[in-house]
Amino acid sequence: MKTGVVSLSLGFMDFLDTLRFVKEIGGETIEISTADGVHNKTLDWSDDGRISIKDAVKNMGLSIVSVAGYSDFTLPDADLLKKQADGLEWYCQLAADLGVRFVRVMGGNAKEGVSQAEMVNNIIAGFKQVTHIAEKHGVIMALENHGTVVNDGPTLVKIIESVGSPNLRITMDTGNFCWAGHSLDEAYDYFRQVAPYTSNVHLKDFVFEANNEVKFVPLGEGVLDLGKVKNILVEAGYDGAMLCEYEGMGDPRVLIAEGIFTQDQFVSEIKSGTERSLVHLRDVMGAGA
Repeated sequence: MKTGVVSLSLGFMDFLDTLRFVKEIGGETIEISTADGVHNKTLDWSDDGRISIKDAVKNMGLSIVSVAGYSDFTLPDADLLKKQADGLEWYCQLAADLGVRFVRVMGGNAKEGVSQAEMVNNIIAGFKQVTHIAEKHGVIMALENHGTVVNDGPTLVKIIESVGSPNLRITMDTGNFCWAGHSLDEAYDYFRQVAPYTSNVHLKDFVFEANNEVKFVPLGEGVLDLGKVKNILVEAGYDGAMLCEYEGMGDPRVLIAEGIFTQDQFVSEIKSGTERSLVHLRDVMGAGA
């Protein structure tokens, strides 16, 4: 399995600086972020820009395992569905242009006045209408356990099995189940449930604070047993990338606005946590290899 980093974590760094840093700390691959303004707006998504991105990654001796896409199918509105389909068309075309197999996607955020069951059914119906886009481009959409709607094992499995397409799989995030309010034991059960459907992995460690709120910390410094996660994935036949995603001490916009960190200090803290995460990951991946 290749080890690497979710580039959004390093989103306050220029893209080339991000690649250099990932290489320096021993990373092999990245998930490339498409968030607005990410990497100080140094990513050029034009046709020529995409060629330059591919060349830069290759010249650094790295690879891109996934494109971070965004989607929301919690409402059945036809206009919104078209907007989501158009967005996924762009993400899938980008992945194809970059030679990337996976596109991370999301189910969507909870909507007031819409039940959990309704939102899940809307998500299933929505993905049934868009998986042909991934098939057309030769890529696989990987649904992340993110937010509060699609953040438990049974819901993820229900969506994947109901859609029934080989072009819809799972991005398993090891921190998000507990962030959504589930216990650590429940999270391990969910890892086992979703592992057979998993094509992309985001690794987060965390501690529980007051009221069981989750605080993210570098891998190896929290309660997550990464070796246990590795074994669950291996037993399910997973052989894809393992991506560190250290998010730091909180929302950088808030921390910087409130003067808790300068941007340079925040970047330094993120780099330190990311490096510690990757060192721990490589140690765990090497154990018993």
